[in-house]
Formats: sequence, C-alpha cells, structure tokens
Amino acid sequence: MQILSQALSKQIRQLHQKKFREKEKLFLTEGAKPVLELLESDWKIRYLIGTEDFYAKAGLRTESLPAASFLCDEKILQSTGTLETNRDALAVVEIPEAILRPDPGLPLWLVLDRLSDPGNLGTIIRLADWFGLKEIITTGQGVEWYNPKVINASKGSFLRVRQVKSEVGSILKSGRALYTTGMNGSSLYDFQLPGGPMALVIGQESHGISEEWKIPGIESLSIPAFGKAESLNAAMATGILLNHWRYLLHT
Repeated sequence: MQILSQALSKQIRQLHQKKFREKEKLFLTEGAKPVLELLESDWKIRYLIGTEDFYAKAGLRTESLPAASFLCDEKILQSTGTLETNRDALAVVEIPEAILRPDPGLPLWLVLDRLSDPGNLGTIIRLADWFGLKEIITTGQGVEWYNPKVINASKGSFLRVRQVKSEVGSILKSGRALYTTGMNGSSLYDFQLPGGPMALVIGQESHGISEEWKIPGIESLSIPAFGKAESLNAAMATGILLNHWRYLLHT
C-alpha cells in the first residue's frame, strides 16, 4: 500500500468539479459504509484512499484491495474529499456507461423532471432503494447524478438504483398510465392503481413539471395538506407518494 501523494490528492480534488468528473469519467464515494459496500460490488474503483484506522477496523486484507490503494491521515483525507467529517475512506470510481432505455418490465417508472437540488436527488435515490425500485429516470437538464452531494446524500443507495437518461417524448409514447405531481392535482387519497404499469413524474422544486407533460389524459396528483406549511420539498413528496404506491400494491 502506498502513501497518498500531494500530486494525486490534488488530482482527486479536481473531481469536486463537474467539468473534471465529465472529462475523466470519475466520481467520489466517501465514508466507511458506502466505500465498504462499493468494495463488495462490481463497480470499478480507480483509487482507494483510507486511514490506518479504516483499514484496521474494516479488517480488509491487503491482497483483496484494489491495486491503487493509498494511506493517508484524517486531515489529508478531508482535504482531498468533500466531507469535513470523513475520518475513514474515499474511493475514486469510474462512471458507468449511460443507460438510455428504462426497463419495460418494471411496474413503476419514477421520473425526475429537471430536479435541481443535489440533496433532494440523493435522498430520492435512497428512498427508491428503500421502496425496492431498481432505477430512476431523469429528463432534462437537472442536477448531475454523480455530484458529490448527491452521492453522499444517497448513503450508498446509488450502488443499487441506476440512472436512466430518457426524453419526455419517449415516456409519453410508452403506453403507460402517466401521473404528474402538483399542488392543484387530485388528492392522493383518491388515487387507485391503474390496471397496468405506470409512470410517476416528480417536477422541479421551484417550477414544477415542464410544459411537455401538461397534455390531456395525464392526471396530476397532490398530497393533501392539513396544516399551514407552504409546501413539501421534492424528496418529502416522493417518499409519501412511493409509500402510498407500495401500500396500494399490498392491499
């Protein structure tokens, strides 16, 4: 195992920026739990960086580690990554080839339309994992899937929930029952599952769904409010909607 050099630390810090992630096709995973999960997956790790305590606590055998494994102290680890509280490890991971077609066999397509907040996206990836979804469809120019804030907020769920990059037109032509979300839609409590597969579209936090979705035949769903809160963020709303969908599946 090698000592992390200043040159490599500087190179990794460039991956904090989107343009370098896109150029190098690499992203960061930080923290003991997601890094250990990553080591047990088939994702391709370019570099593994950890502290002595991490390697010792994890019980990792040297021969089982990626070839490019490095040792550093907590201070250097935190300056190399994006998390000030990371005392364990980070991995530099290869971005896989984009998936362009959603799985037609899935009963629910969860579609995120131009989501802009990385914390919301990361939390939604975690929610999708919790409720058993295998993929999330993204449309439009939303927040980047491999943004460090997204990866960190997903708490490792990005390993099990894949991104599908699609177009609104393709989803509209899929033949699925389509439902959008909005403040003025039909009450979620009156919603009944369609007879076949469906797609649920979550709009951008500040502007809602794009105009392409606003066509006849697409029902809008809303979550009834009983208090005085102005709104729910996209992740909160998605959790409530997915929970209701799962409940209806089992009743």
